[in-house]
Amino acid sequence: MNPCKALLPAVVAALLAPAISQAALPAQPATPLTTGSVRVDIATGRVDGDVCVSNAPANAQAHFVLNAGLNVARVTDGEGKPVGFDGWYDPGVDGEARVYTLAEPTPKLCVQYVGAFPLYPKHDALGDFKGMMAFNGDSARFTEQSAWLPQAFDPKARVRSSQSRYDLQVGCAGCRFLYLNGSPAIEGAQGRFRSDNARPILLFGGSGPITRTAQVTILNETLPAAKVEALSSTVQKVADVHSRYMGAPLADRPTFLRMVTLNQIERDREGSEWGFATWPTIAMSGSIGNVADSLLAGGEQADRRVQYIAHEMGHYYFGTLNRPQGPYFWVLLESSAEFLSIKALREISGDAAADRYVAGLQAAVDKQSTPLPAFDAIDGSSDLGEMYRYVYGPLLLLSLEKQVGEAKMQAFMRGLLAAPSPTNWKELQAIAVKAGIDAKAWEHWRASCVAGGRQRCQ
Repeated sequence: MNPCKALLPAVVAALLAPAISQAALPAQPATPLTTGSVRVDIATGRVDGDVCVSNAPANAQAHFVLNAGLNVARVTDGEGKPVGFDGWYDPGVDGEARVYTLAEPTPKLCVQYVGAFPLYPKHDALGDFKGMMAFNGDSARFTEQSAWLPQAFDPKARVRSSQSRYDLQVGCAGCRFLYLNGSPAIEGAQGRFRSDNARPILLFGGSGPITRTAQVTILNETLPAAKVEALSSTVQKVADVHSRYMGAPLADRPTFLRMVTLNQIERDREGSEWGFATWPTIAMSGSIGNVADSLLAGGEQADRRVQYIAHEMGHYYFGTLNRPQGPYFWVLLESSAEFLSIKALREISGDAAADRYVAGLQAAVDKQSTPLPAFDAIDGSSDLGEMYRYVYGPLLLLSLEKQVGEAKMQAFMRGLLAAPSPTNWKELQAIAVKAGIDAKAWEHWRASCVAGGRQRCQ
């Protein structure tokens, strides 16, 4: 296929769909602000915190969670007045965190706490996962899932306020660099980190190298120039596609974080990898060089890496600029990012790569023996598991594009970005109408592709 001809639909769509300014983005729900200080010692596994959380949701101001390995010394309000709390005896538990109940709600919650965790310098632990407060002998890794900072908690919905703006002073004895998700890494054992955007707050303190390019930051691993260039150029290509398609520049660029897991010796023996993405961080066990190797190898290996990176970069739009809420949360967060990744894959790797990937998604849906929730009937109680979020949801968006055309679909995606999260089907359709999708076309899509949780359009 002529590459210039292949780009024409995207270019035409970009011209027809209005660009989005920061001012046009929706007013986001109030997000917590986390302030204070945390001190870590990677030689002893000790953690000391003196942290305040303000601006929590109203229904989450009487409870908070904190990692079960951390001990609360005292709780005060914003004026320094002691606040009574329960949680020592017969405590509630939410995953890796203990649930604390305040004697009375407070709009500003301040918690002093301390704890110590095992060290695994031989990397011979039985396991490792995102909820661990992990000390491997030369680094410390805490994700938002580990609840290393107090998080407001809604006990009825069992939802933590895991994303927060922050202004934190962090010290790490034994660290050569410090990194908080959403802020530039700093060289040194202490520093102040601030973010006006709500982030899942991840902390990594280590002793390895830092490589910075205009497109990426690589933490805790040194890569040859060719591999750094492979990562940088791929990220730039994805950023160009996403920015053009969504009509807003992609301000976040990923930080690739190499982590030596607590059970790395077992992973190396088995040849297994583990990773997670907490945008803009993409963390991987073993070596980031494996990603670059795939990109340099070309073919389907490279295609898979391009799609994955493009998905995670899509979360700058759906997850950072727009923070989804309500019954369509998972579709807006994950299916939208997956849809954007397929658009990027098609433009960067070509039609054959994108068609092959989409065919794989459809094959997975075809194998489903249990009905999927109908998109036009989902509500807050609908179970939208991984199959729905990453496979079925993106296929629905692709089927809508096929029916209404690329230009209107692009306008619809920009409309989703610019609008508050729809709470029902009528509000979702209103965004579509505003994007130029008429009621007849919308209803035809609903009837032929959506109704009853169809596995394929009819």
